[in-house]
Amino acid sequence: MSDIAVSGAVSGRHDLRDALDLLSEQVADEILHAEPVHPDTHLPAALVQPLVRANLAEILAALAGEPSSLGPARETGRVTAAEGMPLDLLQHAYRLAGLRIWEELARRLRSRTDTTALLRASSRVWFAIDRSSNVAVRTHLESSAGLSENMARTELLRGVLTGAVHDLETARRALGLPADVMLVVAVTAPGMPAVPAAPAPDRGVAEPPGPTVRWLTHEGARLTLVAAHTSENTYNALTGLAAHTRTGASRPFTRLADAPAALVEARTAVRSLPLGRVGLARYGDRPLDALLVADGERAAELATTVLSGLRDRDPRDEELLLATVEAWFEHGGSGTRAAAALHCHRNTVLNRLARVADLTGRDINDPRAAAELYTAVRALRLQGEPA
Repeated sequence: MSDIAVSGAVSGRHDLRDALDLLSEQVADEILHAEPVHPDTHLPAALVQPLVRANLAEILAALAGEPSSLGPARETGRVTAAEGMPLDLLQHAYRLAGLRIWEELARRLRSRTDTTALLRASSRVWFAIDRSSNVAVRTHLESSAGLSENMARTELLRGVLTGAVHDLETARRALGLPADVMLVVAVTAPGMPAVPAAPAPDRGVAEPPGPTVRWLTHEGARLTLVAAHTSENTYNALTGLAAHTRTGASRPFTRLADAPAALVEARTAVRSLPLGRVGLARYGDRPLDALLVADGERAAELATTVLSGLRDRDPRDEELLLATVEAWFEHGGSGTRAAAALHCHRNTVLNRLARVADLTGRDINDPRAAAELYTAVRALRLQGEPA
Protein backbone atom coordinates (compact mmCIF):
# COMPACT_ATOMS: atom_id res chain seq x y z
CA MET A 1 0.00 0.00 0.00
CA SER A 2 1.38 3.43 -0.91
CA ASP A 3 1.64 6.42 1.45
CA ILE A 4 -1.29 7.91 -0.42
CA ALA A 5 -3.32 4.79 0.29
CA VAL A 6 -2.41 4.91 3.98
CA SER A 7 -3.41 8.55 4.11
CA GLY A 8 -6.65 7.63 2.43
CA ALA A 9 -7.27 4.97 5.05
CA VAL A 10 -7.28 7.72 7.63
CA SER A 11 -8.75 10.65 5.78
CA GLY A 12 -11.15 8.82 3.50
CA ARG A 13 -13.81 6.33 4.45
CA HIS A 14 -11.61 5.20 7.36
CA ASP A 15 -11.37 8.72 8.83
CA LEU A 16 -11.10 8.12 12.58
CA ARG A 17 -12.73 11.40 13.45
CA ASP A 18 -16.10 9.68 13.32
CA ALA A 19 -14.91 7.73 16.37
CA LEU A 20 -13.89 10.84 18.33
CA ASP A 21 -16.61 10.43 20.96
CA LEU A 22 -15.83 6.75 21.51
CA LEU A 23 -12.08 7.26 21.67
CA SER A 24 -12.41 10.27 23.98
CA GLU A 25 -14.59 8.31 26.36
CA GLN A 26 -12.21 5.33 26.36
CA VAL A 27 -9.06 7.37 26.94
CA ALA A 28 -10.60 9.63 29.58
CA ASP A 29 -11.98 6.59 31.43
CA GLU A 30 -8.57 4.88 31.45
CA ILE A 31 -6.85 8.04 32.70
CA LEU A 32 -9.41 8.61 35.43
CA HIS A 33 -9.31 5.00 36.64
CA ALA A 34 -5.59 4.40 36.29
CA GLU A 35 -3.52 3.60 39.37
CA PRO A 36 -0.93 6.40 39.50
CA VAL A 37 2.40 6.22 41.23
CA HIS A 38 1.17 9.07 43.42
CA PRO A 39 -2.49 8.40 44.41
CA ASP A 40 -3.29 12.06 45.07
CA THR A 41 -2.41 13.26 41.58
CA HIS A 42 -5.61 12.27 39.79
CA LEU A 43 -7.17 15.15 37.89
CA PRO A 44 -10.92 15.72 38.22
CA ALA A 45 -13.10 14.43 35.39
CA ALA A 46 -14.21 17.99 34.63
CA LEU A 47 -10.63 18.75 33.58
CA VAL A 48 -9.66 15.41 32.02
CA GLN A 49 -12.58 14.91 29.65
CA PRO A 50 -12.40 18.20 27.70
CA LEU A 51 -8.60 18.03 27.51
CA VAL A 52 -8.69 14.47 26.16
CA ARG A 53 -11.31 15.33 23.57
CA ALA A 54 -9.47 18.46 22.39
CA ASN A 55 -6.17 16.58 22.05
CA LEU A 56 -7.72 13.63 20.23
CA ALA A 57 -9.62 15.91 17.86
CA GLU A 58 -6.39 17.64 16.86
CA ILE A 59 -4.37 14.42 16.57
CA LEU A 60 -7.01 12.79 14.37
CA ALA A 61 -7.18 15.93 12.24
CA ALA A 62 -3.39 15.83 11.86
CA LEU A 63 -3.57 12.17 10.79
CA ALA A 64 -6.08 13.25 8.17
CA GLY A 65 -3.53 15.69 6.78
CA GLU A 66 -4.95 18.89 8.25
CA PRO A 67 -2.74 21.56 9.87
CA SER A 68 -2.24 21.37 13.62
CA SER A 69 -1.81 24.29 16.06
CA LEU A 70 -0.89 22.07 19.03
CA GLY A 71 -2.95 24.43 21.18
CA PRO A 72 -4.64 21.57 23.10
CA ALA A 73 -1.24 20.07 23.95
CA ARG A 74 -0.01 23.40 25.30
CA GLU A 75 -3.18 23.83 27.34
CA THR A 76 -2.76 20.31 28.71
CA GLY A 77 0.79 21.14 29.78
CA ARG A 78 -0.36 24.30 31.57
CA VAL A 79 -3.30 22.65 33.32
CA THR A 80 -1.40 19.57 34.47
CA ALA A 81 1.42 21.74 35.81
CA ALA A 82 -1.04 23.88 37.74
CA GLU A 83 -2.70 20.74 39.15
CA GLY A 84 0.63 19.22 40.16
CA MET A 85 0.40 16.20 37.85
CA PRO A 86 3.77 14.41 37.48
CA LEU A 87 5.33 14.23 34.03
CA ASP A 88 5.26 10.42 33.94
CA LEU A 89 1.48 10.44 34.28
CA LEU A 90 1.15 13.11 31.60
CA GLN A 91 3.25 11.06 29.20
CA HIS A 92 1.31 7.91 30.12
CA ALA A 93 -1.94 9.67 29.19
CA TYR A 94 -0.64 10.38 25.69
CA ARG A 95 0.53 6.77 25.33
CA LEU A 96 -2.98 5.62 26.24
CA ALA A 97 -4.35 7.90 23.54
CA GLY A 98 -1.90 6.55 20.97
CA LEU A 99 -2.74 2.96 21.85
CA ARG A 100 -6.50 3.50 21.47
CA ILE A 101 -6.06 5.32 18.15
CA TRP A 102 -3.81 2.58 16.81
CA GLU A 103 -6.19 -0.18 17.91
CA GLU A 104 -9.08 1.53 16.15
CA LEU A 105 -7.03 2.10 13.02
CA ALA A 106 -5.79 -1.50 13.00
CA ARG A 107 -9.35 -2.75 13.40
CA ARG A 108 -10.42 -0.81 10.34
CA LEU A 109 -7.42 -1.94 8.32
CA ARG A 110 -7.53 -5.60 9.40
CA SER A 111 -8.52 -6.70 5.89
CA ARG A 112 -5.29 -5.22 4.55
CA THR A 113 -2.50 -7.73 4.08
CA ASP A 114 0.27 -5.24 3.35
CA THR A 115 2.41 -5.32 6.54
CA THR A 116 4.54 -2.43 5.32
CA ALA A 117 1.48 -0.23 4.99
CA LEU A 118 0.36 -1.08 8.51
CA LEU A 119 3.80 -0.19 9.86
CA ARG A 120 3.65 3.11 8.02
CA ALA A 121 0.22 3.79 9.51
CA SER A 122 1.59 2.98 12.96
CA SER A 123 4.48 5.35 12.37
CA ARG A 124 2.05 8.16 11.48
CA VAL A 125 0.01 7.57 14.62
CA TRP A 126 2.96 7.55 17.00
CA PHE A 127 4.59 10.51 15.28
CA ALA A 128 1.42 12.54 15.91
CA ILE A 129 1.22 11.32 19.52
CA ASP A 130 4.87 12.10 20.23
CA ARG A 131 4.54 15.54 18.66
CA SER A 132 1.65 16.49 20.96
CA SER A 133 3.21 14.77 23.96
CA ASN A 134 6.51 16.60 23.54
CA VAL A 135 4.78 19.97 23.33
CA ALA A 136 2.67 19.19 26.43
CA VAL A 137 5.75 18.08 28.38
CA ARG A 138 7.74 21.17 27.37
CA THR A 139 4.86 23.47 28.36
CA HIS A 140 4.42 21.56 31.61
CA LEU A 141 8.08 22.09 32.48
CA GLU A 142 7.99 25.79 31.60
CA SER A 143 4.77 26.33 33.55
CA SER A 144 6.03 24.38 36.54
CA ALA A 145 9.15 26.53 36.70
CA GLY A 146 7.06 29.69 36.67
CA LEU A 147 4.65 28.28 39.23
CA SER A 148 7.51 27.30 41.51
CA GLU A 149 8.89 30.86 41.46
CA ASN A 150 5.46 32.36 42.09
CA MET A 151 4.75 29.87 44.87
CA ALA A 152 8.06 30.70 46.51
CA ARG A 153 7.26 34.42 46.40
CA THR A 154 3.76 33.76 47.68
CA GLU A 155 5.09 31.85 50.68
CA LEU A 156 7.65 34.59 51.31
CA LEU A 157 4.91 37.23 51.30
CA ARG A 158 2.81 35.07 53.61
CA GLY A 159 5.77 34.84 55.98
CA VAL A 160 6.27 38.61 55.95
CA LEU A 161 2.60 39.28 56.71
CA THR A 162 2.36 36.69 59.46
CA GLY A 163 5.71 37.44 61.07
CA ALA A 164 7.31 34.12 60.17
CA VAL A 165 10.09 35.72 58.09
CA HIS A 166 12.87 37.50 59.99
CA ASP A 167 15.35 38.42 57.24
CA LEU A 168 13.15 41.25 56.04
CA GLU A 169 15.72 43.03 53.87
CA THR A 170 16.27 39.90 51.81
CA ALA A 171 12.50 39.41 51.66
CA ARG A 172 11.99 42.98 50.47
CA ARG A 173 14.43 42.51 47.60
CA ALA A 174 13.01 39.10 46.67
CA LEU A 175 9.49 40.55 46.53
CA GLY A 176 10.67 43.46 44.40
CA LEU A 177 9.55 46.07 46.93
CA PRO A 178 11.29 49.45 46.66
CA ALA A 179 13.10 50.86 49.69
CA ASP A 180 12.07 53.99 51.60
CA VAL A 181 8.39 53.91 50.65
CA MET A 182 5.05 53.88 52.44
CA LEU A 183 3.41 50.49 52.89
CA VAL A 184 -0.21 49.46 53.42
CA VAL A 185 -1.73 46.02 54.02
CA ALA A 186 -5.25 45.35 52.75
CA VAL A 187 -7.66 42.47 53.34
CA THR A 188 -10.45 41.64 50.91
CA ALA A 189 -13.23 39.69 52.56
CA PRO A 190 -13.93 36.19 51.20
CA GLY A 191 -17.00 35.56 49.11
CA MET A 192 -16.62 38.74 47.05
CA PRO A 193 -15.35 38.97 43.45
CA ALA A 194 -11.74 40.14 43.42
CA VAL A 195 -10.18 42.33 40.75
CA PRO A 196 -7.06 40.49 39.52
CA ALA A 197 -3.68 42.01 40.28
CA ALA A 198 -0.38 40.73 39.01
CA PRO A 199 1.79 38.77 41.43
CA ALA A 200 5.45 39.59 41.85
CA PRO A 201 7.25 39.80 38.49
CA ASP A 202 10.42 37.96 37.61
CA ARG A 203 13.41 39.49 39.34
CA GLY A 204 15.39 41.81 37.15
CA VAL A 205 12.34 42.87 35.11
CA ALA A 206 11.74 46.59 35.45
CA GLU A 207 8.28 47.72 36.56
CA PRO A 208 6.60 50.90 35.37
CA PRO A 209 6.58 53.77 37.88
CA GLY A 210 3.79 53.69 40.40
CA PRO A 211 2.65 51.62 43.36
CA THR A 212 4.03 48.09 43.75
CA VAL A 213 1.34 45.53 44.56
CA ARG A 214 1.89 42.01 45.92
CA TRP A 215 -0.95 39.72 46.97
CA LEU A 216 -1.92 36.20 47.96
CA THR A 217 -4.94 34.23 49.15
CA HIS A 218 -4.80 33.24 52.81
CA GLU A 219 -7.55 31.48 54.78
CA GLY A 220 -10.08 32.39 52.11
CA ALA A 221 -9.32 36.12 52.09
CA ARG A 222 -7.13 38.07 49.71
CA LEU A 223 -4.19 39.80 51.42
CA THR A 224 -2.50 42.65 49.55
CA LEU A 225 0.69 44.54 50.29
CA VAL A 226 1.03 47.91 48.55
CA ALA A 227 4.21 50.01 48.41
CA ALA A 228 4.18 53.58 47.11
CA HIS A 229 5.96 56.88 47.70
CA THR A 230 3.01 58.52 49.47
CA SER A 231 0.28 57.26 51.77
CA GLU A 232 -2.42 58.45 49.42
CA ASN A 233 -0.88 56.57 46.51
CA THR A 234 -1.00 53.34 48.49
CA TYR A 235 -4.73 53.79 49.03
CA ASN A 236 -5.27 54.84 45.41
CA ALA A 237 -3.76 51.54 44.30
CA LEU A 238 -6.63 49.77 46.08
CA THR A 239 -9.38 51.83 44.46
CA GLY A 240 -10.14 49.37 41.65
CA LEU A 241 -10.18 46.43 44.02
CA ALA A 242 -12.43 48.14 46.55
CA ALA A 243 -14.91 49.19 43.89
CA HIS A 244 -16.22 45.62 43.76
CA THR A 245 -15.29 44.13 47.13
CA ARG A 246 -15.31 44.61 50.88
CA THR A 247 -11.75 45.71 51.54
CA GLY A 248 -10.07 46.94 54.70
CA ALA A 249 -6.73 48.73 54.75
CA SER A 250 -4.22 49.29 57.54
CA ARG A 251 -2.66 52.60 58.45
CA PRO A 252 0.43 53.40 56.35
CA PHE A 253 3.75 52.21 57.76
CA THR A 254 7.38 52.24 56.65
CA ARG A 255 9.04 49.20 58.29
CA LEU A 256 8.32 45.77 56.83
CA ALA A 257 8.56 44.45 60.38
CA ASP A 258 5.24 46.20 61.09
CA ALA A 259 3.39 44.18 58.42
CA PRO A 260 1.87 41.62 60.87
CA ALA A 261 0.38 44.40 63.02
CA ALA A 262 -0.88 46.10 59.85
CA LEU A 263 -2.59 42.85 58.85
CA VAL A 264 -4.51 42.89 62.14
CA GLU A 265 -5.57 46.48 61.44
CA ALA A 266 -6.71 45.61 57.92
CA ARG A 267 -8.77 42.67 59.18
CA THR A 268 -10.40 44.94 61.74
CA ALA A 269 -11.09 47.60 59.11
CA VAL A 270 -12.85 45.25 56.69
CA ARG A 271 -15.08 43.95 59.48
CA SER A 272 -16.08 47.51 60.38
CA LEU A 273 -17.70 48.13 56.99
CA PRO A 274 -21.50 48.48 57.19
CA LEU A 275 -23.41 45.30 56.46
CA GLY A 276 -23.65 44.46 52.77
CA ARG A 277 -21.61 47.46 51.63
CA VAL A 278 -18.63 47.21 49.29
CA GLY A 279 -15.77 49.68 49.33
CA LEU A 280 -12.55 50.52 51.11
CA ALA A 281 -12.46 50.99 54.88
CA ARG A 282 -9.27 52.50 56.29
CA TYR A 283 -8.29 51.55 59.82
CA GLY A 284 -9.13 54.52 62.02
CA ASP A 285 -12.01 55.77 59.87
CA ARG A 286 -14.55 54.07 62.19
CA PRO A 287 -12.85 53.87 65.61
CA LEU A 288 -15.96 52.77 67.50
CA ASP A 289 -16.70 50.00 64.99
CA ALA A 290 -13.06 48.92 65.15
CA LEU A 291 -13.33 48.67 68.93
CA LEU A 292 -16.50 46.58 68.67
CA VAL A 293 -15.15 44.08 66.15
CA ALA A 294 -11.87 43.81 68.04
CA ASP A 295 -13.77 42.26 70.97
CA GLY A 296 -16.74 40.55 69.40
CA GLU A 297 -17.74 38.69 72.57
CA ARG A 298 -18.03 41.85 74.70
CA ALA A 299 -19.77 43.65 71.80
CA ALA A 300 -22.37 40.88 71.56
CA GLU A 301 -22.98 41.12 75.32
CA LEU A 302 -23.48 44.86 74.99
CA ALA A 303 -26.01 44.46 72.17
CA THR A 304 -27.93 41.81 74.12
CA THR A 305 -28.01 43.86 77.32
CA VAL A 306 -29.11 47.15 75.76
CA LEU A 307 -31.46 45.83 73.08
CA SER A 308 -33.01 42.84 74.86
CA GLY A 309 -36.42 44.57 74.97
CA LEU A 310 -36.41 44.86 71.17
CA ARG A 311 -35.10 41.35 70.50
CA ASP A 312 -38.19 39.78 72.09
CA ARG A 313 -40.53 41.34 69.55
CA ASP A 314 -41.62 40.30 66.07
CA PRO A 315 -38.50 40.43 63.83
CA ARG A 316 -40.18 42.86 61.42
CA ASP A 317 -41.08 45.23 64.25
CA GLU A 318 -37.60 44.92 65.71
CA GLU A 319 -35.99 45.80 62.36
CA LEU A 320 -38.32 48.77 61.92
CA LEU A 321 -37.32 50.21 65.31
CA LEU A 322 -33.61 49.53 64.77
CA ALA A 323 -33.71 51.21 61.34
CA THR A 324 -35.41 54.24 62.90
CA VAL A 325 -32.69 54.54 65.55
CA GLU A 326 -30.01 54.28 62.85
CA ALA A 327 -31.70 56.90 60.68
CA TRP A 328 -31.99 59.28 63.64
CA PHE A 329 -28.25 59.02 64.32
CA GLU A 330 -27.34 59.08 60.64
CA HIS A 331 -29.13 62.43 60.22
CA GLY A 332 -27.71 64.12 63.29
CA GLY A 333 -30.72 63.67 65.56
CA SER A 334 -33.10 65.38 63.10
CA GLY A 335 -36.52 63.75 63.15
CA THR A 336 -37.45 65.56 59.95
CA ARG A 337 -34.46 64.28 57.93
CA ALA A 338 -34.79 60.79 59.42
CA ALA A 339 -38.45 60.73 58.39
CA ALA A 340 -37.55 61.73 54.85
CA ALA A 341 -35.00 58.92 54.66
CA LEU A 342 -37.53 56.42 56.01
CA HIS A 343 -40.39 57.74 53.82
CA CYS A 344 -42.68 58.43 56.76
CA HIS A 345 -43.94 61.36 58.84
CA ARG A 346 -41.76 63.05 61.45
CA ASN A 347 -44.26 62.16 64.16
CA THR A 348 -43.95 58.49 63.15
CA VAL A 349 -40.22 58.67 63.80
CA LEU A 350 -40.76 60.30 67.20
CA ASN A 351 -43.38 57.71 68.13
CA ARG A 352 -41.03 54.86 67.23
CA LEU A 353 -38.21 56.40 69.26
CA ALA A 354 -40.57 56.68 72.21
CA ARG A 355 -41.34 52.96 71.85
CA VAL A 356 -37.58 52.25 71.80
CA ALA A 357 -37.26 54.20 75.07
CA ASP A 358 -40.09 52.19 76.65
CA LEU A 359 -38.66 48.82 75.50
CA THR A 360 -35.00 49.49 76.34
CA GLY A 361 -35.27 51.94 79.22
CA ARG A 362 -33.06 54.36 77.31
CA ASP A 363 -34.30 57.73 76.10
CA ILE A 364 -32.52 58.75 72.93
CA ASN A 365 -32.56 62.38 74.11
CA ASP A 366 -30.31 61.48 77.05
CA PRO A 367 -26.71 61.69 75.74
CA ARG A 368 -25.44 58.71 77.76
CA ALA A 369 -28.45 56.56 76.86
CA ALA A 370 -28.12 57.62 73.23
CA ALA A 371 -24.45 56.58 73.23
CA GLU A 372 -25.39 53.17 74.59
CA LEU A 373 -28.15 52.75 71.99
CA TYR A 374 -25.89 53.74 69.11
CA THR A 375 -23.08 51.45 70.27
CA ALA A 376 -25.45 48.53 70.81
CA VAL A 377 -27.03 48.91 67.37
CA ARG A 378 -23.60 49.08 65.73
CA ALA A 379 -22.49 45.99 67.67
CA LEU A 380 -25.56 44.14 66.46
CA ARG A 381 -25.03 45.15 62.84
CA LEU A 382 -21.38 44.11 62.92
CA GLN A 383 -22.00 40.64 64.30
CA GLY A 384 -20.96 37.94 61.86
CA GLU A 385 -19.03 40.23 59.56
CA PRO A 386 -16.14 38.42 57.81
CA ALA A 387 -12.75 38.81 59.45
